[in-house]
Amino acid sequence: MFLQRVIHRVLKPYQQFGALPFRWSRNGSLEVMLVTTRGRKRWIIPKGWPIPGFPPHESAAREAFEEAGLVGYADPKAVGSFRYNKRLGPGRQVRCTVEVFPLHVDHQRPHWLEKGERETRWLSAKKAASLVSEPELRKILLSFHPSRHSSDEAEIRVSAGDLDRGTDC
Repeated sequence: MFLQRVIHRVLKPYQQFGALPFRWSRNGSLEVMLVTTRGRKRWIIPKGWPIPGFPPHESAAREAFEEAGLVGYADPKAVGSFRYNKRLGPGRQVRCTVEVFPLHVDHQRPHWLEKGERETRWLSAKKAASLVSEPELRKILLSFHPSRHSSDEAEIRVSAGDLDRGTDC
C-alpha cells in the first residue's frame, strides 16, 4: 500500500493555476502579458500553487497580481492546461499541471510584491508563443481568441481590494 501511494504521488503531477492576462491595444489588436521566472528569467504566464479558500480562477488572478501587479476580470472557465517540470532546488524537480484562466486586465498597479524580481511584457499572442518554452502553453497562446466582450462574460471581477488581503503592496 505504501509503495502504491509513493508511485501515485511520483506519477501524478502537482496542480497549479495560471492566468493568461490579456487586453486590447488602442488599435484593437489582442495583447497578452508574459512574465519572467525569478530564477532563469524564462518567459511564462503568471502561475502558482492553489490558494486555500480561493477558487482556481481567483488563485490565478492572485498570482497575476503578485507577479505582475495586474487587476482585472478572471474568467472561471479555463482555456486549457499545460505541464512543465518545476525546479525546487539543485537536482530536484516536480511535474506540474497548470490550468490556465483568462484574465481581462483592467490595469497594472505601479507597485506589486514581486516587481523587482520579474520582468513583464505585453506582446501579441504570436510573439508570446515564440518566447515560451512549453509546447502546450504555446498552443494555448496561439489558439486564444477572446471575444471583445470577454470581461462582460466573466462571472467575477477581481478587484485590487480583494487581492490586497494579506499583501503588503
